[in-house]
Amino acid sequence: MLYWGQTKSLTPMKKNYFFLCVLFTANLMFSQEYFENLPENPDPNKCFAKCVIPDEYDEEIITVTTRPEYDRLEIVPAVYKTEYEEIIIRPASVRFVYVPAVYETVVDTIWIKDEFHKLTVHPAEFEKDYQTVEIKPTTGNWVAGEKDPDCPSIDKSDCRIFHYVENPAVVREIPIENLKAKEHTSAEGIKGDYRLVTKQVEVSPAHTDQEVIPEKTQTIERQVLVSNETTRVVTIPAETTQVIKKTLTKKGGTTAWREVPCTIPDRGELLPIHYALGSHALTAESKRIIDQYVLSRMRENKSSLVEIGSHTDARGGDSFNQSLSERRAKSVVEYLISKGIDSARLIAVGYGESKLLNDCGNTSTCSESEHAENRRTEFKVF
Repeated sequence: MLYWGQTKSLTPMKKNYFFLCVLFTANLMFSQEYFENLPENPDPNKCFAKCVIPDEYDEEIITVTTRPEYDRLEIVPAVYKTEYEEIIIRPASVRFVYVPAVYETVVDTIWIKDEFHKLTVHPAEFEKDYQTVEIKPTTGNWVAGEKDPDCPSIDKSDCRIFHYVENPAVVREIPIENLKAKEHTSAEGIKGDYRLVTKQVEVSPAHTDQEVIPEKTQTIERQVLVSNETTRVVTIPAETTQVIKKTLTKKGGTTAWREVPCTIPDRGELLPIHYALGSHALTAESKRIIDQYVLSRMRENKSSLVEIGSHTDARGGDSFNQSLSERRAKSVVEYLISKGIDSARLIAVGYGESKLLNDCGNTSTCSESEHAENRRTEFKVF
């Protein structure tokens, strides 16, 4: 970040700080146009920072159906009623004194439970599928490239070549289930139940004198079918999930100057916010650390400002590392804005590879862990 101000009437501390800013500017002016759009007629007692302005997005909640509404079949059991039937197991007869009546024993079948159809429900079948949802559109930004060696201008910043870098859209595959086959039933015939009753049937009556022999009866309990098994339809509601879709509403850039205190410390608070090689994505652990140490303090002190200074290791070209560090700073700013912090309280600065924490320069031989120490973000709260 470049701090700028006039030297007239500056205090010794501010003069020293301005001198450091000028030296810092001289080291970086060939990797970025630091003197574009400078503040006009500034107060000599004020300092300014050239900051990375984050992209602004609108968020839209999209509802995705992961399982459609469908009908489920439930079995309604059969209904029976109990009846009692009195049957004659031996009819009345006569007995002859001299010639008794002759009987023959027979077996009769009595049904005590009717047959019915038993229904079985076969569950609905689903097949897995995916629905593609665009959660972030295609974006792009201008990136400073190499200098034109044939440029006749004395000011080398006029010789910068820019190219437009497009960031592809971000899509998300949402797993869903489609109804393949509805629930249905199949019927199975269930046999009834019966009882065998032994009876005596008269073959011939008695002769001569006779006496009446009373009949014999037996009461049989029966289960009579009132209504057969059937089904009823139960509607199962659809299942949905919600996805947040971001739409770019205002493109950010690196041309804004912001007034800042002239007493910003030389080094910021170094938290373990590190990045993969060539990446500006925040990890889940980095977000947790930002929430605990930065977000909580900004919510407690509503008037505080925070400079987010991001760095790279020395590997790669100067222009690439400068752009990568700015994207890393913007990632942190956009995350804090998503948590409700006003963008006016945030200053994003990319330092590229200009502030290494160790001796791992372009010509040094270092381990991956030593290079990773330089891929960091520092925070200055004022």
